[in-house]
Amino acid sequence: MHFDIALLGFGNVARALARLLDVKAATLRDDYDITFRVTGIATQSRGCAIDPDGLDLQAALRAVEAGERLETLHKGAPVSDTLAFIDACPADLIMEATWLNPQTGQPATDYVRAALKAGHHVVTANKGPVAFAYRELRALAAEQGVGFFFESTVMDGAPVLSVGREGLLATTILRIQGILNSTTNYILSALEQGTDFDEAVRQAQAIGVAEADPANDLEGWDATVKTVVLANVLMGADLRPADVDRTGIMGITVQDTQAALEADERIKLLCEVVNENGVVSASVRPARLPLSDPLSQVSKTSSAVTFKTDTLHSLTIVEGDTDPTTTAYGMLVDMINIARNRYHDS
Repeated sequence: MHFDIALLGFGNVARALARLLDVKAATLRDDYDITFRVTGIATQSRGCAIDPDGLDLQAALRAVEAGERLETLHKGAPVSDTLAFIDACPADLIMEATWLNPQTGQPATDYVRAALKAGHHVVTANKGPVAFAYRELRALAAEQGVGFFFESTVMDGAPVLSVGREGLLATTILRIQGILNSTTNYILSALEQGTDFDEAVRQAQAIGVAEADPANDLEGWDATVKTVVLANVLMGADLRPADVDRTGIMGITVQDTQAALEADERIKLLCEVVNENGVVSASVRPARLPLSDPLSQVSKTSSAVTFKTDTLHSLTIVEGDTDPTTTAYGMLVDMINIARNRYHDS
């Protein structure tokens, strides 16, 4: 199969994806019979470029990383914004990794909706479309006969959603628990070592884990949106982030974390989805976990999720420290699954 690909966003994740596509081109061709070219890139701050014959990805990477605009690579009429780009770019597959407001799901939800309506396959790394409009977008993809995949929305490239979708067949997931936000997990680990809260935040920012304004992480919004994705996709819920009982880590102190350790426990920002007699509820809150719980051992920027089911009882997936390439890898796998027509079974 051949894909003409459009990239929405060209930040750290999308640039890592561009490099990964280049590195894996021979593997995609030889092992999966997939060839591709990137026919368009749309960014919020560096403009848009479309070339039906295929863009020079290395030139695009050099331009953006030098702070230059992409229009020098563009062919055809000017494109005014991202929605116009979606309409104008000749692409079979749109891979979306734009900026997201986790409290509204925008603008990513509108971009994904527009791409599906135009008959494009869509792979997104954005949590918002799945948290705010999963049922609508899944139905739209089915109506258009295209794929809509989003493995990278919860734990970067770790196959959390695909395990639930394809590995936990004929089972009922009763509870999902996870450590899903790297920033808060890093900060809690630092508090245990005696680092005060403000300094722990500064350290997380210094290594690129936390944003300049870390409020969405510290207040639990990022973790909440990921929790809703798990609930909606794997447990058949129709929740929104506002439905989640959310408490962040702002009140946690060094003394709190060290007192927990003295009691053979560890404080974590625990994401939890519970299915009780067919009613699904979700929460995100600091919780003291016994050291015997695998989730308590997830440190620094690692993540983990535990499924509790009526058949496997307990299954935990742990992902080590991540970077943009791990998120890009999840998007690459989604592209392969679209080429394999796996979306017809989803």
